[in-house]
Amino acid sequence: MVTVPSVTPEYKPASFVFATFINNTGYDQAGIAFIVGLINTNWPFCCLDCATHLAEEVPRPERNIPIAICGTVAIGFTTAWFFAVAMFFSLYGDFEQLVNTETGVPILVLFYSALTGRSAQVAGAIVLESLILATGLGCQIASHTWQSRLLWSFARDGGVPFSRYFAHCSEKLDVPLRAHLFSCGLVAIVGSLYLGSYTAFNSMVTATIVLLYISYAVPIFSLLFVRGRNNLRHGPFWLGKVGMVANVVVLCWTMFTLVMYSFPYTMPVQAGNMNYVSAVYAAVSLIVAADWFLRGKKQYGNSKESRQTLLAEVVHRRASVGSTEFVH
Repeated sequence: MVTVPSVTPEYKPASFVFATFINNTGYDQAGIAFIVGLINTNWPFCCLDCATHLAEEVPRPERNIPIAICGTVAIGFTTAWFFAVAMFFSLYGDFEQLVNTETGVPILVLFYSALTGRSAQVAGAIVLESLILATGLGCQIASHTWQSRLLWSFARDGGVPFSRYFAHCSEKLDVPLRAHLFSCGLVAIVGSLYLGSYTAFNSMVTATIVLLYISYAVPIFSLLFVRGRNNLRHGPFWLGKVGMVANVVVLCWTMFTLVMYSFPYTMPVQAGNMNYVSAVYAAVSLIVAADWFLRGKKQYGNSKESRQTLLAEVVHRRASVGSTEFVH
């Protein structure tokens, strides 16, 4: 993306990039508008736990998984910062036309306008947009990889319907193929919401962010108030009091997002721009509760013998997937 700021006919001043706040949300309070806008920037960083779902396929996971998580934050923040600053400096033309473009893809219009006066203006914009799409495809492959492992490991414990089916690993490919195909199909269905209702899709995205935070908060709450931090064997990344502060911050941030991310995206509120994330919470809660009482409480937590058998099948096929220490 270095091409964009190097060829833009005119650059925005630093005061626009670093000191200008544009509020198009309809909220009178700039602070509320800022918080609601955090949903977009929060989305790329909402799946920091993905590396944990590959723990059984990673050597020395107690060391390498935390490194992967911290590396994701460091690399993502650094690259996103420089990319965002470069794009803001490269804004050329009217800002309102950029955000209200008929294409629905403002970044594509930004590339096009930044290449104004160039003979290959259209081709250049398409090439730059293709780089973003290629990055997205790489992220999608990684997402499907950890999603399949998440479903497979949860099914291994009887945590989902048809657990025995999804707990299967393909002997030929040495991957949880059934879980992977189901994951791809489910994502395709959810992604279709974007074609039918942009509002429904945004509500689903918001729910994904907050529900993931809740999934982080549950073990942290148990660690602090049930088990106790000092009652666990310390790993190589034990942070002591700093870790305690991090745990408290996560709990506070989870409560904050649960409330603030439920606010409408824009004002005044209408049926077409309402934030229906509360409805998503209710639907997810009903589905989870129904599954627990009808099936889960009887099947969750396979017997130790059953679990050992499932793990042994994987370990014996490829040592890198697990370890005999983990199995026994």
